[in-house]
Amino acid sequence: MAKQNQKSAANDIQNLFDPKNYQNVFKTWATTNERLTELMVGAGERTTDITSETAKEAFSNLRDVSQVRDEPAEYGQAYSDFVQKQMDLFMRAARSLAEVSQKPSTETAELASEAGEQITGTIAANTERATDKASSVVKKAA
Repeated sequence: MAKQNQKSAANDIQNLFDPKNYQNVFKTWATTNERLTELMVGAGERTTDITSETAKEAFSNLRDVSQVRDEPAEYGQAYSDFVQKQMDLFMRAARSLAEVSQKPSTETAELASEAGEQITGTIAANTERATDKASSVVKKAA
């Protein structure tokens, strides 16, 4: 009889931790990683687009300022216009890049918080179940 109780207790101990519950933790981590990667790639794509468009416009502005003028006074105005266009371009690009970096930053913080809550909840529930099962095993063995 004691041998049967020991075998039963050993089986109960093996079942303390349900592997499926731990798979859920890993799924949460994988899902979080997927979402973080999507945020990073999306921000990288948008940044590349902004940079490319900015470079094209800057080259166009350079092309405009380098054109031959009829009057010497027109060069001063062309240079002044070029500087103004470049400053406007810089400000728009900086604003756009700031927007691109702000959104993923906020979403990443929210995602990390959400994943932490999910993982903590799952681990707490698993620990509680294991504690309950351990108490049950101890009572059976006694």
